[in-house]
Amino acid sequence: MPTPWQTPAELMPWPVQTPFRVAPGLRRWDDPESDPDTLLWRHGRLPDYRAYKALRLGQSDGQAGEPDPRVLEAIATQENQQTGQFIAADPMALSKHLPEDFVILHDEPEVGFVVRYLSVCFASNWSPADKLGLGFAAVHAPVADNRALLAARAGIEAIAFRQTPMRRYVWLLSPSPDLWQAPNERAPRWAETLTNAAQGEHSLLSQVYFRVERQTTLPLPAIKRAVFFIHVMVCPLTEVLRLDACRACALADALDSMSPAFVAYRGMTTLRDPLTRALRVFAS
Repeated sequence: MPTPWQTPAELMPWPVQTPFRVAPGLRRWDDPESDPDTLLWRHGRLPDYRAYKALRLGQSDGQAGEPDPRVLEAIATQENQQTGQFIAADPMALSKHLPEDFVILHDEPEVGFVVRYLSVCFASNWSPADKLGLGFAAVHAPVADNRALLAARAGIEAIAFRQTPMRRYVWLLSPSPDLWQAPNERAPRWAETLTNAAQGEHSLLSQVYFRVERQTTLPLPAIKRAVFFIHVMVCPLTEVLRLDACRACALADALDSMSPAFVAYRGMTTLRDPLTRALRVFAS
């Protein structure tokens, strides 16, 4: 049975590329290949999504730091301009209303952008509080094969955080439909998934979910601040694959091209080979 916050397969982005590589992948809004959506993404499941987010706000430590009131006002203004709705420039009000998680960054002399506030209910296997006070390099230090990403830091900060809103998609596979994924939870869940498949309780692909983070930026150079938005989307993998006959092979090729270090970072070391085989069977 679908979870009420699940994104319909036809609305799920498909950012899978082969060979796989860790790269910034940012696009300007005026890029002809960029999606036509606005900075804050809206869809028909928004009431259910908000209800689940409100539940998470009461259960997690997703809020950390002290938000700059000027930035909260800018976020509320952005929502009003896009939707016509007036939301109080209050961290809890915005966290409950916006489907996006958001991170406030301060542009600090000789340092660059530093995380000074987070409202993150749906982190993908990381703890929001651990990122407070960190700069770009430290935030992305745990990411495997991050050399290209770290090399692009100056350009990302100069354009996406000081000049113009930008957008990128980050995809991953998950053994759970939950929007919230607790740290160190992924590997044990993948092990359970493999066990279920080996025992014939469920096929492997039927237990896998396609998860996409739609990440957007809002530069506020006049006050030396920026906002990083994250909208998490999740859908059963098989539903996404059935939309295009080429997707299963493309995903198998992407998994095959991942380095062992990145596969381990995603907690999929024991899963990659059986999942790749299952995808090629699905495509045949």
